[in-house]
Amino acid sequence: MTKEKLNKPDFTSIIAEPVWDQEVEYFFDEQDYNCMMHADGEKQQSRTINLKSYTEVSALSAKIYYYVYYKFMPMGKTKWNDDKLFSFRNWLSHGCPKDTADLEAFKAKQAAILDDTSLRHRKNVNTLTAQEQETLITAFKGIMDLPKDDPNSFYTLGGLHWYPGVTYCEHHIHPFLAWHRAYILQFENALRSVPGCEAVTLPYWDISDDTYPELFSKAPFIASNPQDPTSTSTYQLPEEFLKAYPFEVSNGSLKADGSIIRNPAAIYNTQKWTYFRDAQHDPTNTNKMFLDKIIQLPTWNAFNGLDKTGQFVSGSETLMHAHDMVHNINGATTANQDVTGFEPVFWLFHANWDRLMWRWQKLHHTTNVADFKKNVQACGDSTDWIDGIGLNNLDPFTKSLGLTVDQTIDLNAMGVNYVEAALPLTATKQFITEEISLLRIADTGQSNRSAFTLSDLSYVSLRVKDVNRIKIPGSFTVSLYLGGILQQTRFFLQATNPGNCENCVKQALVSFDFVFKHEQLQKANGQVKVEIQLSNGNMDEQRPVIPFRTIGQPTINIRLIH
Repeated sequence: MTKEKLNKPDFTSIIAEPVWDQEVEYFFDEQDYNCMMHADGEKQQSRTINLKSYTEVSALSAKIYYYVYYKFMPMGKTKWNDDKLFSFRNWLSHGCPKDTADLEAFKAKQAAILDDTSLRHRKNVNTLTAQEQETLITAFKGIMDLPKDDPNSFYTLGGLHWYPGVTYCEHHIHPFLAWHRAYILQFENALRSVPGCEAVTLPYWDISDDTYPELFSKAPFIASNPQDPTSTSTYQLPEEFLKAYPFEVSNGSLKADGSIIRNPAAIYNTQKWTYFRDAQHDPTNTNKMFLDKIIQLPTWNAFNGLDKTGQFVSGSETLMHAHDMVHNINGATTANQDVTGFEPVFWLFHANWDRLMWRWQKLHHTTNVADFKKNVQACGDSTDWIDGIGLNNLDPFTKSLGLTVDQTIDLNAMGVNYVEAALPLTATKQFITEEISLLRIADTGQSNRSAFTLSDLSYVSLRVKDVNRIKIPGSFTVSLYLGGILQQTRFFLQATNPGNCENCVKQALVSFDFVFKHEQLQKANGQVKVEIQLSNGNMDEQRPVIPFRTIGQPTINIRLIH
């Protein structure tokens, strides 16, 4: 391979824009060379990254950043300081330009995207103007007023997520985000069919924002409060639906009048920061998910929540697990896959997961099919679901929109863009030492050292293995107790009758991982309890505990990791 000189930004300070100088040295010094390794996607062998090759470094930039950011590399050498880390990520997020001219071309392309009036620019719901809010409200009311069998009606579109129409259940599998990307596009098309709303776009609800959207307090977005029996929602499912599916009322995911049930802002935010965190919300709690960290995971499988064979693994740091958790936190209606599509905020909620997928794609250079496939193959996984004939269908949207999975990879080519802050143009966020250890665990598994000293970098991994989800009627939680005290909870979103879904049956057995300090187990005197419960309560608002014997006798595996 031809060795090419790699220009770098100025490392002297944290800067808002990269500075490119033809005369400076490489990003890497002598101690970095010959220490960077990565797995060959086809041969599954480790090989050295040629750090003097622009072609190779730019192709593997996200993986290199992951290595140096989490201090895996340089091995046994001086780790990169904050300025150097920031400079490299700044270069990465600007498209890995080879020189100044390349950088200017990238910036011009990004500016053109923002100015491209042919693209649908989806905005943060908290940034909508009063007029934009009114137009969106008009569009939602317009499709809600359509006959329920109209293909553009809110009822028909909401029903595609599970029922009363043909069953579609695209969760905990590779095309999960691609399917929902097409789904919200079809919904947005319906909104645009309302007279006067031809240019409306679906905003996204950034769940990391503490400002609860004002829009949700306006009709038709108003939902009933589970703490207020007199409250009602401004969108109610038709009476015939409630007669056909009485379980939705009896298990508490809808009110008897068909009202949507949603937690108020205060309860939502309190529960949200129980499971998520950022720099302002208990940054030391490593048991909580950190969305910014999930975005930085270098491979599609790690980001999405799948192992190298494409099987779902419910660990804490994946986008699919974060998605499931917020379904539960938002309220009883969204916690039930059967009816979540009838909740008006569901659509803004899913626009956000689509935005996060696009954000991950831009950061990891997977915005086209070829690069996306390379990333998946680097996990050792199959890419047939992306462009395999028939295997890449997104029913029913392959018929209605003409889209297959490969055609959803480039969001801009679909005519859509998200309006948000540039990537990243902020100082790197350092994770605490404990978190680095957890990332090492997630990346390489159990230590292969035959002897080591227990320290605060030693953790216990507990896996609840092979829960037969088909035996569980609806969404459920898996909670870990140590010494009688609740430590962590996982939530799994599924339909009331998962046995009716081909995808669910294929992944009937699911596992849930918990990682915690070994000291916590010692303080609990070895007392460990795992409890599986239905997410919604019965008529007495009690959440039934599901005996292990009824769900395939799952096992609990515990191991010490380092």
